[in-house]
Amino acid sequence: MEPVATHTGEIWEAVLRFLSQRSTLTLATADEAGQPYAASLYFVHDDGLRLYFFSSPESRHTRHLLNRPEVAVTIHGEPWDWRTIQGLQLTGRADPVEDPEEQAQVMARYRAKFRFVEELPQALAHARLYRITPRWVRWIDNTRGFGYRVEWRLG
Repeated sequence: MEPVATHTGEIWEAVLRFLSQRSTLTLATADEAGQPYAASLYFVHDDGLRLYFFSSPESRHTRHLLNRPEVAVTIHGEPWDWRTIQGLQLTGRADPVEDPEEQAQVMARYRAKFRFVEELPQALAHARLYRITPRWVRWIDNTRGFGYRVEWRLG
């Protein structure tokens, strides 16, 4: 697993809180010819903004990752008022999680965030766990003013 920079501060903590309150990310991938594709996936995160998701190895987006592990991600709410827009945009790399200890830690996060996971043992037995390690992150937060944003370069 790639190390990530340790960040602190009010804005970083706001981003972590935001992620804790969201269930779904949009993952953008591309096939061998560069044709784009987007998929919505449940996710959990860690304090380094690594994002984790389960998916079938046969799904279109995970097949894309075999040849092109570079991804883009967005996570946002559904505000109707521009003053409440918040969201995260990032680019990075998606890789299967092979380490059993990391898998166990992430599974514990999944169980805590998504209670329905216990109802899906067969689906999860077939699914594979992936980690998105961000390299560039943009936080947008109009609650702080129109167009407010902060960017980080990681890893």
